Amino acid sequence: MDRVREAFERHGFEEMDTPALELWEVLAAKGGEEVERQIYKFQDKGERWLGLRFDLTVPLARVVASTPDLVKPFKRYNISKVWRYEEPQSGRFREFLQADIDIIGSQRMEADLECVSTAVDALRALGLKDFEVKINNRKLLTGMVESLGIKAGHSSMVLRVLDKLEKVGEGGVKKELIDIGLGADIVERILGFTHLKGEEALAYAQREFGSSKMTHEGIAELRRLQELSISFGLEELLRVDFSLVRGLEYYTGPVFEVKAGGSQVGSVAGGGRYDRLIEQFGGAPTAATGFSLGIERLYEVLFQKLKEETKQSNVDVFVANVNEDLASEAIKISRQLIEYGISAEPDLMGRKLGRQLEYANSKSIPYVLIVGKEEVRSGKYKLKDMEVGQDRFVQINQLADLLKHKVS
Repeated sequence: MDRVREAFERHGFEEMDTPALELWEVLAAKGGEEVERQIYKFQDKGERWLGLRFDLTVPLARVVASTPDLVKPFKRYNISKVWRYEEPQSGRFREFLQADIDIIGSQRMEADLECVSTAVDALRALGLKDFEVKINNRKLLTGMVESLGIKAGHSSMVLRVLDKLEKVGEGGVKKELIDIGLGADIVERILGFTHLKGEEALAYAQREFGSSKMTHEGIAELRRLQELSISFGLEELLRVDFSLVRGLEYYTGPVFEVKAGGSQVGSVAGGGRYDRLIEQFGGAPTAATGFSLGIERLYEVLFQKLKEETKQSNVDVFVANVNEDLASEAIKISRQLIEYGISAEPDLMGRKLGRQLEYANSKSIPYVLIVGKEEVRSGKYKLKDMEVGQDRFVQINQLADLLKHKVS
């Protein structure tokens, strides 16, 4: 979280939190039917219906609507908790952290790519390298769907179903689209969109649906993003992908999503433009765009890397005893080493020597000092280097100097 915060602030974003609680009607009207089912809803002592925020964007839009004198562009970030009532699984929790950035007041595509660029820098600051940024446009998708004869009121429903592709698969999406009244031929054409990527996707949209004003605007915005990506150093990361929808209904233009290579937890970040959300709260028409990182999802993706980075134990030497009679002697020696400034640990479980060595290996403790009767008598102890598998005999005072040198 500190690294993410530093990346956000380097790009000029200022921190601003919003309340965890919102009026139910504020939340329910903005995220769409699917999100409405996921909102935690309850009554307070004044019998008002409230909800826990399901994202950090809707509360921000409400605050901006009531604060018309904000200097634009207003670049805000927030790292805070949100709540969604859904089935917990890998990468999905009912309470989780989001790290949001938003730019309020700019209609230009530069603002969208500033958010993408900032998010990319944050991901790189965490050591994430193998990822790409999928891009699409809600105008383009809506124009294509409506060009097939689907009424404007139903297009948002179609997009909401398409957003479930990764979750329920193509078969599940096909069934839902048929269930809401679409013919099989229309469903096949819509699913065909989702297979298109890159230049092929844009050329197809232009050729088949270019007469639609919304499709034309969506294509133009995606082309502009591609042009600007060179200045932002993102040309190798951005990929047009028509399977990307983003389910929240407040999106109005470009949408983005990041999926880490080889990850099974879905997207780790996403966002898009929401130019009409602020006015829905009574504010003046205000352009806005944003990006959000899922902290827990990022942790899952980075978990193996973190394990490898932290594999080395805090303990420098494990003091093993050959048998139970020498356990007290091993404890005395570990205390001696600690006084010399060497971190040490004796066996506390009464294990046999083999088990003690297994324990030291599992904890990645670099050295094991073996205490046997002959070692105690001679004052020379066998020191096992667990990494290279070499043994040597040392005296305790030599051991302290040797390990201090090795550890440093």
